[in-house]
Amino acid sequence: MEILYENYKEDVKEFINMYKRYKEGEIFESDFKNFRLKNGIYGQRQPGFQMVRIKIPGGLLSTKQMREIADIGDEFSNGVAHITTRQDIQYHWIKIEDVPQIIERVNKVGLTTKDACGNTVRNIVVSYLAGVCPNEPFDVLSVSRQIGKNFLGLFGDLPRKFKIAFSCCEKHSYLILFNDIGFVPAINNGKAGFYVYLGGGLGDRPKLAYKYSDFVEIDKLSAFIKSVLTVFDKYGDRKNKRRNRMKFLIENLGFEKFLDLVKEELEHQESLFEIKTQIYYNDDNFIESCLPVSEHKDFNIWISTNVIPQKQQDLFTVVIKVNLGNITTVNLRYLADIAEKYSLITKTTQEQNIAFLNVKKSDLYNIYNDLKLKGLNHFGSNTYLDITACPGSETCALGITSSRDLARAIYENLPKDEDSLNRLKNVKIKISGCPNSCAHHHVASIGLHGVAEKIDNTLIPSYFLHIGGIGDLNNAKIGASIIKIPAKNVPDVINLLLNKYLEESNGESFEEFYEKFDRDELKTMLEKFRKFHKEDLEYNKDWGSDKEFLLEDLGVGECAGIIADKVEENLREAERMIKQAYTHISKGFPDDALLHLKKAIDLITTGLLIPFGIKAEGEKAVEKFVENIIGRKLIKEEYIDILTDLEIYKDVKLLYNKVNSFYEDSKRVYLDLRKKTEEKFEKGEVENKRKEILNLKGVECPFNYVQAKLKIREMPVGAILVINIDNQENAVSVANSLKDDGHEIVDFYQDDKEYTIIVRKR
Repeated sequence: MEILYENYKEDVKEFINMYKRYKEGEIFESDFKNFRLKNGIYGQRQPGFQMVRIKIPGGLLSTKQMREIADIGDEFSNGVAHITTRQDIQYHWIKIEDVPQIIERVNKVGLTTKDACGNTVRNIVVSYLAGVCPNEPFDVLSVSRQIGKNFLGLFGDLPRKFKIAFSCCEKHSYLILFNDIGFVPAINNGKAGFYVYLGGGLGDRPKLAYKYSDFVEIDKLSAFIKSVLTVFDKYGDRKNKRRNRMKFLIENLGFEKFLDLVKEELEHQESLFEIKTQIYYNDDNFIESCLPVSEHKDFNIWISTNVIPQKQQDLFTVVIKVNLGNITTVNLRYLADIAEKYSLITKTTQEQNIAFLNVKKSDLYNIYNDLKLKGLNHFGSNTYLDITACPGSETCALGITSSRDLARAIYENLPKDEDSLNRLKNVKIKISGCPNSCAHHHVASIGLHGVAEKIDNTLIPSYFLHIGGIGDLNNAKIGASIIKIPAKNVPDVINLLLNKYLEESNGESFEEFYEKFDRDELKTMLEKFRKFHKEDLEYNKDWGSDKEFLLEDLGVGECAGIIADKVEENLREAERMIKQAYTHISKGFPDDALLHLKKAIDLITTGLLIPFGIKAEGEKAVEKFVENIIGRKLIKEEYIDILTDLEIYKDVKLLYNKVNSFYEDSKRVYLDLRKKTEEKFEKGEVENKRKEILNLKGVECPFNYVQAKLKIREMPVGAILVINIDNQENAVSVANSLKDDGHEIVDFYQDDKEYTIIVRKR
């Protein structure tokens, strides 16, 4: 079997080495985290466990790969594979010691975990109908897989994650406008290539992509992609977590300036590799194969929602509805058996399902019955019955609410009669456990994202409701944000919205129907659901939980990539300055070396004060450093002279040696502090955590920061403070100040005109 990533054995060795050094306190946590994420290993909400993400290029899976993935799930996880909205497969509950074995086994069957997480080029998404779509001009699957393989590992430290998607045709271009680069294939003047869309994205402040002015021919595709990535790599914002996706770079530069930079790069780029693909020319005489009709009603309903005619006569694509993207390893092997039995192609889909391609018309009923034996014959794939939901608070460190448990509660109450199915089948319901839109809630007919809310002095799980989103290319629309609703009331809200549409619409789509209402009208209609209107519901408990809703175990998400701890960031930059000083000394530029050494000292002193909750610069930082660090005998007194009187060093080489020793001792102190803190957590010696909510709406700067600082000062280490502010500039300023004080900004998001900052005291 062809190996997708040739250097996986070196990565496995490096993983083992870095993990050992990290545990022994020899390297920064962020260094190990960086390497771990680039290899598809994502920290889970639960301490001691990891999520491992396996890239499935274009969603294409062989039966051998399916069985090996199932075996891995049985041996190292809980036997449940999760299909993601980028066609990956991931496992939770993995012990980090088992990761090297998993990486090796995944790569041996022609898949990889490389670049599955972190600030990398993520798995390239491809329409699952590629190769069978009647409208496709050529095979985009083979193109995308060549691109994915050849760019693997080339950009491992981008400002932020980077997403690429290929549609098979213009009609099937779902979510193309919400990727960093979206490609729609076409034949232009007899040449194969792509119409291109740049800078789209969901998550924080969703944006539709811009259309690129030129048609990119297929032989220039790799050079074009590399040019875009190079511009993003050079000019992207690496410091501001909230503004470091490519969509914000384009916003800052302006689209025309961004294009100028891309075209400038293109002049220096050559195609990295030859792209081979088969060109099709649409057959004007194509006649769509008719779906079979049976005397079995259940089979007919399944056919109407789960089976799609292919361009190949009397061949069909069958979509297996995988509930919330979770499939047991037993059922994954069973699907491999079916694919082998009927000689089918298998793919994962963006809707978190599995598709069989090239199903013969004569085999449809037999396959339906085979699926039925294992309960895999659920109808309604890609309809309102096929709810998309991220893992939420079950396993994700950033998950606020239990999105999958809510999805189950909603599904139980949805109408499932044939008439409702026919009228609602184009409605999409998507649920994210936080504002980051991993489930694409912004482009759902009904979208929901989880928030924490205080009602009647009780912290409760809630959802922000979005209505009318559309992900298709030609009428894409970001849903309107309407109202916050307690989680326990959400199923009733969904039913009301669907029933009102069924009863009052006149043939228009769900999105068109609700576009007739303004937001205030919708808010009024749903206002009663803002309250605790049912006595038998425990509003302070999330769906699927019997415990009081808390934010105490909310962690720091890693989906944003490597946002290094400020201390490590300072120390790493100081090390760079010291090395640069050495270069200047060796070249005979002592004055330049002196400037770099001074900068290194400033970085070390300000950085090492952060774990002590002290924010200071310049002379104040030196004063606090002497008092709090040298005064505690953490750093030797012999370094006071380089902090207070550099002029005594006439020989810059001697100063270099002293500053370098100062750096090494400071790094040791930080790593020791980190190790002791981790040991306290492991032994349970850290103070009990608490949560507080602080309303700073209407409080002007700098008094809002002062109040937040005073509040968090009285709280124990590890406590969560939820801050509400009604001004964006003030909210950003307070968040940055608290971060500079050494506290963790766990989350920062906007709901309507209110900004919420979630801070963990450090």
